[in-house]
Order: sequence, then C-alpha cells, then structure tokens
Amino acid sequence: MMQLGCCGPVETDAPLAVTINPEARVTVTRTGAPLGEPAPGEWHTIPVAVVNEGFVTGPLIIEPEPVDGVHWDQVDCVLTGDRRQDTSLRVRLDASAVVDVTLTCRALEALGGLATHSTTNLLLRTGQG
Repeated sequence: MMQLGCCGPVETDAPLAVTINPEARVTVTRTGAPLGEPAPGEWHTIPVAVVNEGFVTGPLIIEPEPVDGVHWDQVDCVLTGDRRQDTSLRVRLDASAVVDVTLTCRALEALGGLATHSTTNLLLRTGQG
C-alpha cells in the first residue's frame, strides 16, 4: 500500500507512517491499512513504518494523549539513522469501547520548534471480547 510521505510515497502495510524529512521535520499519518480490532483487556500491536530521509538518530517518541481505560506500551523507538525502520506500539483497552486518541510524534526534541512534532488521531474500537 502506498502512502504519501513528506518526500514521496511510503510503501507500507502499517496503519501508521512516520516520515522525517531531510530538515528533520516529523510527519505522522494514518494510512489506509487496517488497525485491527483489539479484544477488551488484551494487548493489541499497531505496526508503525518510519521513513527517515534526514538520517536522524536518537529517540522517536510516539506519545498518546491520556484516555481513561486506555493503556500503551512500547511507544518509544530509537532511530538508527537507516532510511527505513519498522517499529510498533501496543494498546490495551479495559472494556468494550470506541475511543479517539491523539498521538504526538517527536524527534530531535533538543532542536525545539520546527523539528519536534506532528500529530494524528486514531479511532480505536474494541471487539466484544
């Protein structure tokens, strides 16, 4: 599946694509790939494709806004400087629900202002369990 990134199309089957352009600006987008439907009380893995046109190294932080009954794991990734890197994050919802969560992605936080973040929203829906 092709998803448009900052510098061209991103080939991915991951539901989230993070692109870091040559100036180290971070863009996160929701692709057309399915998120899947987690069962209540169980961890659900969400694949994330990272395209690093800036060859940035260091932490990439994917930070979800706090939502009652929604828990996250593995939301930090260390960028290796490789052009393409795949990672994931995991989510668990306590009960059957539909929630809208804002994710903020940051890299090179020490640079401040222009290189720090981009946001996207995920609509999470649990199965009946």
